[in-house]
Amino acid sequence: MAIFAGQVAATLVAGNCVAAKPAEQTPGVAQAFVELLFEAGLPRSVLALQHGPGETVGAALVAHPATAGVCFTGSTQVAKLIQRTLAASDGPIVPLIAETGGLNAMIVDSSALPEQVIDAVVQSAFRSAGQRCSALRLLCVHEGIAEPVIDMLRGALAELRLGDAAAYATDVGPVIDAPAHAHLSQHVARLQASATLIASSPLPARHAATHIAPVAFEISRIDALREEVFGPVLHVLRWRGEVDALVAQINALGYGLTLGVQTRIDSRALRIAANARVGNVYVNRNMIGAVVGVQPFGGEGLSGTGPKAGGPHYLYRFCAEQTLTINTAAAG
Repeated sequence: MAIFAGQVAATLVAGNCVAAKPAEQTPGVAQAFVELLFEAGLPRSVLALQHGPGETVGAALVAHPATAGVCFTGSTQVAKLIQRTLAASDGPIVPLIAETGGLNAMIVDSSALPEQVIDAVVQSAFRSAGQRCSALRLLCVHEGIAEPVIDMLRGALAELRLGDAAAYATDVGPVIDAPAHAHLSQHVARLQASATLIASSPLPARHAATHIAPVAFEISRIDALREEVFGPVLHVLRWRGEVDALVAQINALGYGLTLGVQTRIDSRALRIAANARVGNVYVNRNMIGAVVGVQPFGGEGLSGTGPKAGGPHYLYRFCAEQTLTINTAAAG
């Protein structure tokens, strides 16, 4: 709701008409939001809600000659496809605002508090079943603190309860659809063959077809990760040496959405933030739930084009500037 509503509202406020296509998995939420706008007095002529698959409806909207701009939230692969479609058009140059995914890391140094780390990790990696673009995917723990952190992570995973997302007792709900479930299951199977299992949460048999158990694997190299894994799967890496070298390896992945830092050394946190090529850095807290207007959200590189949603420059991207110059002395 927040992503869809923010994009539609920003486009309308800037004076544009909108053809809005929500994700095909969540049409009801979009329909309810649009109806609220109409009830509030928005003319129906300025907003058209277009349901359907991205491959057909979305592609047609992007290629339509009346399209003056595209605002997209989703995978990096689809964003690149939209970018190529717009570039191949013979018409006007159409701007693209894309907020895509990330291989979001959290750096934990030897001064960090393990209890604080695990609280942030569980929220960042497993809340919403890991289905947030800002969610934690790669936990980098200094070797001097790795054992107690990993032990606590095992304990935390054992306590997570899977179930109906509407139930108060549920910690982790289902993944969005069957294709997502199949993709995540395949990734977990690959990790079982190539990485070291740390722990996974109990998965009741009645939820096996709809849920992915939160799971953590230890990997030996950062570059073993190549693409975003959109679910409750955490990759853990032990690091040693200079933190600048670690940040450089994270930057080399090409994504740049969120980064978490856990340290009690303020100067180190600031140095990491300065060297990291990411849009949002969170120090000693979780990495999800950016507050609009307070923490403008958006990435760079493979994670998006900018500007940041909820930031002071966002609305300008939906406008076309015009400069009017009048020679008043020539009026006579």
